[in-house]
Amino acid sequence: MGAGSAKELEMPIMYSGPAQEDKPTLLIVDDEAGPRESLRIVFKDRYRCVLASCAREGIERARQNPVDAAILDIRMPDFSGVEVLRELKKIDPDVEVIMLTGYETVDTARAVLRLGAADYLNKPFDVFSIRELIEKCMVRRQRKLATRQSISDLQRVNKELSQELAHSQRAVEAGVLSTGVVHEMNNPLTIITGYAEMLQRDLAGLQSSDPKTAEHMHQQLDVIEREIDRCKEISQRFLQFARADHKHAEMVEAAKLVEDAASLLKAHPSRGEVKIVSSSSEIGLRIRVHPTEVLQVLINLGVNALHAMGGKGVLKFATERVPNIPTTCMLRPDRLNAECSFVKLSVADTGCGIAPEDLQKIFQPYYTTKSEGAGLGLSIVREMVVGHYSGAIDVQSTVGQGTTFSVYLPLSD
Repeated sequence: MGAGSAKELEMPIMYSGPAQEDKPTLLIVDDEAGPRESLRIVFKDRYRCVLASCAREGIERARQNPVDAAILDIRMPDFSGVEVLRELKKIDPDVEVIMLTGYETVDTARAVLRLGAADYLNKPFDVFSIRELIEKCMVRRQRKLATRQSISDLQRVNKELSQELAHSQRAVEAGVLSTGVVHEMNNPLTIITGYAEMLQRDLAGLQSSDPKTAEHMHQQLDVIEREIDRCKEISQRFLQFARADHKHAEMVEAAKLVEDAASLLKAHPSRGEVKIVSSSSEIGLRIRVHPTEVLQVLINLGVNALHAMGGKGVLKFATERVPNIPTTCMLRPDRLNAECSFVKLSVADTGCGIAPEDLQKIFQPYYTTKSEGAGLGLSIVREMVVGHYSGAIDVQSTVGQGTTFSVYLPLSD
């Protein structure tokens, strides 16, 4: 090591420019002073640069300073950059890492990508290429952190909501609906978790040269954001219900609701190999409802169907216009508008079916045939469809063949 390295050890973290604390942190680990200093000059204006001249020093820097991204030399005198990569991922699994090497081999490249490196470059590196690569890494880093924070916020909101309902007199009066808030939050939170896990797997193998994977990642993030908004809406709606007795409805296309439900359930952890499809016999059938409530009805029915199929089979969502509610419907409202047509939203599975002795009990609060579950999902469905919208519900089931739930809601012409 030359005299320049001794000076760096006296000042281990090197800065350039004001307001460094507002910038993302970039760790640069290289035993050669030339590349290390070149990288610092390239990135000093946009990032807080933390330098290390050996592997051990780099790991210690990462433990002392939260790191957003790192550039690691693979060959160093104490131990390899691959070991540094492994340790950085232990400290923070979301850290973005780019490897530099002057002795590239196929095995080395595979190893670093398998351990979660974003990419690797050969020495001497191209300044424009490495700058573009680091920019993409920082964007991915911020997206992952934002997703984690959103999930954490939702869990906190869910906890606060359940506590408020537990101590609210209106929650007691609201009965099964307010008791079922925590249950209703579980499905969208599970979907968020499923998409987040898929996103993490995609990010682990993502390379900057793979635009299709990057586009797929953005689509998954969009779904996560929509589900986050839906969770917030559910929370706000139930809090309003606990404080006042009003709600807002809007005109919604039924086909869009079943398409959304089918799309969301494709990311559910219970899906397995289940094929999920949706269809509509007529375009433009609209209903006046709160879309989040009806989507929650379809999600609840769909999740029950996935559990009944055990990871194999077909789940079908469909809509069609019907002139009236069949007189044989299991659940009907007290009063019907004889001049009103209806939209039937059906959820059909090829699962284990429901035993006849259980069929008459499934809509009762807290009744469940599953080893795990609160028994509130179908009671919430009943309250929303029959209680809120004067609709009806029918169930047809054959043990060993499957079940079809049909939800009838007034058609808005």
